[in-house]
Order: sequence, then structure tokens, then C-alpha cells
Amino acid sequence: MILPRLQPIFPRFLRKVFAPRPIQEIHYVMGTLLDIALFGVEPAMGRTLLRRCFREAKRLEHLLSAHDEESALSRLNRMAGRGPVEVEKDLFALLQVAAGSWEETGGAFDITSGPLIDLWEKAALDDQEPDGDCLTAALGKVGPKNLRLLDGTAELLLKGIRLDLGGIGKGHAVERIVGLLKEAGVQHALVNFGESSLFALGSPPREEAWRIAIKGMNEGEWIGSVAFSDRTLSVSGSYGRSLEIQGRRYGHILDPRTGRPLERELLSVVLGPSATEAEAFSTALLILDREEGLALLERHPQLEGMIVNEGRIAMTPRFTRETRFEPFDSEMGRTS
Repeated sequence: MILPRLQPIFPRFLRKVFAPRPIQEIHYVMGTLLDIALFGVEPAMGRTLLRRCFREAKRLEHLLSAHDEESALSRLNRMAGRGPVEVEKDLFALLQVAAGSWEETGGAFDITSGPLIDLWEKAALDDQEPDGDCLTAALGKVGPKNLRLLDGTAELLLKGIRLDLGGIGKGHAVERIVGLLKEAGVQHALVNFGESSLFALGSPPREEAWRIAIKGMNEGEWIGSVAFSDRTLSVSGSYGRSLEIQGRRYGHILDPRTGRPLERELLSVVLGPSATEAEAFSTALLILDREEGLALLERHPQLEGMIVNEGRIAMTPRFTRETRFEPFDSEMGRTS
């Protein structure tokens, strides 16, 4: 995903006159930047609370990372085909959510896509598309039929299965951080994880909601802005990181149903109460066609969403009302 995808827009009044300054820190976590800004908090308390939040994010990184060989997820992956494994409560809960998201999205969101990711990364190194047999073999290791969850244990039924929680790990961390902030009595904060998963707690000073600008897929392109509070916003893009094989460009998002990477430029936005769920659904919207994606959101009234494809914007009926969406004036470079 091209960064920055999202940009907070602070009210003109706050830019021109004195306003309370946030207690804010930015740290590198889970391969990207986690930015937490607190308003209306006593400085010493705010700094202590931020340390707790970043410790929690680091703890979850060590639990959920597919790149850390000592993470709980990596240990589970190494046990593929060797029977059930007792897993940490956080990991088990997230695997349950992921399994439910697979069913809700008709298989468009799938954390068992690790074998496909490995296959296409190797193909890029070899500069050669995978042959049909290799693709079929990888697809045989994909799908919830290969993952069994029971009483705090997880079992990967076949050797070579590899789970990847990159699609919902940040969302889960955002939810845990927001939980810590609420427990501490914080009423106004913005948690921005990787410019793609945000939670707006309350609103900034003297405003009713946080207004966030959404960047398009291309350099210098801005889609518009949305305003929201006490909800989460997830934005996903089909390109940003990409693979190239024999001069042909492929997106980093794989369709777990076909085993192939996306080759169309899409941007999806999902607004809802759960950061984990919003991340899963925004990823699924990239894979489903526009009608399927909007129908998926319509079946979940707690969610609103938008899909952008080659400048064409499609959204759920209530998206504009719920987010006060304002398209950007392309000539002026600001909202109209």
C-alpha cells in the first residue's frame, strides 16, 4: 500500500489559533508506523499510557508476526501436519475471528493463503509464473478445511500450511489499544496504524468528529475526506507493494479462491465498530467484484464502505451520510 493512504485534516480554526496540543508518539511496529495521539490528558499520565499502548502493540507483534521465527504464529506454522497445538488466548481468539470472516466473505478473506504467498514470491524471484501443478498444490493447502480450532488448540491439518495474519493483525492491535485508552478514561484520541487502520475515539478539540483525507492509488491523487468518531476506518489497496514477472506487474493481494494475484487497481474503504472486522472486509472488497462487495456490506448493517476503481466510486447507500464524505476538488487539491 502506498503511504500515506490516510491523512488527518485538522480544523482551520485549530491551525490558526492556539489549541490544546496532543500527547503523541509514533513507533515502528509490525513493519509500519503506529501513531497514537491523545487529547485532554494530563501529560505525565498520557506518556505513561502511551508506553502501555506501545508495549501492547509490541507484544502482539511478537505473537502474530509471520516474519518473526519465534512468534507464536510461526511456532504454530512449524507444527503444520503434526497434530493440535495449544495456542495463546489472543491468537486463538483471532483465529476464530478469521475463520468467521472467511465464511462471511465467501472465501475472499483467507488467512491460510501463506502457501500462495510463498509460491508467488518465489515466482517473482525466478521471473517465471508458477505452473498449473504448483498452483493446484498450493491451493490444496488453502482454506479453513485445513484449520481446526477446538478448546484453545489449533491444528493445521497438512504439512506446508502456513497462516498469515497480516490482513487483520493491525486491526486486532488497534482494538486492544483502544480498549486500554477507554479503561484509562481517555475520551479523545486517534489511533492510526500504518495509515490503513484507524480508530477515532471521540473527536478532536472543538469538533464533532475526526476528518480524514483518503489518498488514491496514484501519486498526487486524493479521493476525498470522511468524518467519523467512535468507529474504525480501514483502507486497503490492491497495489503499492507489487510483484513483477517477465515485465508484467501483479498486485500483492492474492485471490485465495483462484490462487492468482490481482491485476487491477482498486481501493476499498470500510467503516465500522470493529477494526479487525473492517480490515478483513476491506481486503475482501478488493477481491470481490463491485456488486458482490457492496452486497456483502449491505448484509452487515454495522458496516459502510466505498470502492474506487479507475476513478469510479461506488459506495453503500448510507456511506455519504455516515461519513459526511466530501470528494476532493482535483483543481484546488482540497475538499469542495
